[in-house]
Amino acid sequence: MSAGRDVRLEVATATRVLAVVGLFDMHGHISVRDGDVLYICDRGASRLTVRPDLIAAVRISDGERLSDAVPPSETSMHLAAYRARPEVQSAAHFHPLYATAFAVAGKPLEPASNAGAFFGGTIPVHDNPELIRTDELGAPVARDMGSATALLLRGHGALVVGRDLQECVTAALYLEESAQRNYLAASLGSVQAYTADEIRRVREMLASRFVIEKTWTYALEKARAAGALDDLD
Repeated sequence: MSAGRDVRLEVATATRVLAVVGLFDMHGHISVRDGDVLYICDRGASRLTVRPDLIAAVRISDGERLSDAVPPSETSMHLAAYRARPEVQSAAHFHPLYATAFAVAGKPLEPASNAGAFFGGTIPVHDNPELIRTDELGAPVARDMGSATALLLRGHGALVVGRDLQECVTAALYLEESAQRNYLAASLGSVQAYTADEIRRVREMLASRFVIEKTWTYALEKARAAGALDDLD
């Protein structure tokens, strides 16, 4: 673990934050890369109360478990993202209501709001509803994601990635916001997708470090105000 960092505390905190905002329930997991190791919540731990000692460690290069805590069955999805893209430092898999509705329909999520523009383009669909429990199933997920920040898993859920934990949490929040707005707008007529230039201009603002940290701080303080971090502070 990098000197001066408590990565297990970071992952436990982010897991509780995503549970408080309603993106995690009994399922869902966020991981952080630290060198050749990823840290992720124990498969049986409550996402609302997970402690640092229940954060599992897995070696990225070969998938070997390095802790007593047991990683989730779909850790292969995280491993695939890290192996394919060195710039990815955090990944989250979850089953948000509106984004998963698009996944159930097998419909890519078009950028038609500012939240959608954050992703830089259309969010594709991985056309396999299986749980991603092996490297053989994980590799195609990473391939379909390509250089994107998010991917829908048909009938299943979503995967988002970020250059750090804060960006990953921001991507998770924006994914569900984008899906919800597109879903509601479709009841009024055709969704008007942003042009490439509109995406570029909006993304320049929303993907800034200031906005990412502001979004993370809001979610963090929401969890803190709910008392979900009392024993971690």
